[in-house]
Amino acid sequence: MKRSALTGELLFALMFAVLGLVWMVGSRDLPLWAGFAPDSGFLPLVFGTLLFVLSGCVALAVWRSPTDMSEREPIGKSWQILIALLVAVAALGVLGFVIPLFAMMLFLYAYVEKLPFIRSAVVSGATTAALAFIFEYLLEVPLPLLPWGT
Repeated sequence: MKRSALTGELLFALMFAVLGLVWMVGSRDLPLWAGFAPDSGFLPLVFGTLLFVLSGCVALAVWRSPTDMSEREPIGKSWQILIALLVAVAALGVLGFVIPLFAMMLFLYAYVEKLPFIRSAVVSGATTAALAFIFEYLLEVPLPLLPWGT
């Protein structure tokens, strides 16, 4: 059982390393810099390099000291996080940005991580408000913040 987990983690790290290489090679034909600002090839090169290097670090760490399966998080927690993310993304078009993001974070903190409800609500609200402020006012990204469009 330990051997199959080791193989799966190494294959997962290898898959992300290959994805990083694809981004790095794909950015080769794009311009990196234009005047005083990065151009269209800059971010794929940087993110591809980071993904490749970090995947290599993960693969090396797994290879040197594989984890015991009894110490790992249960798979159900990962499914809860994935489903919460999918529901929040699906609800963005209907409910706007604020309500799904707040509900997803509240669910993750209070239910999945089992943190106190009041603290979960305060942190979820503050984070949602900060992100809405950053996107709407500082970056001027037109987001449908609430269902009625404001």
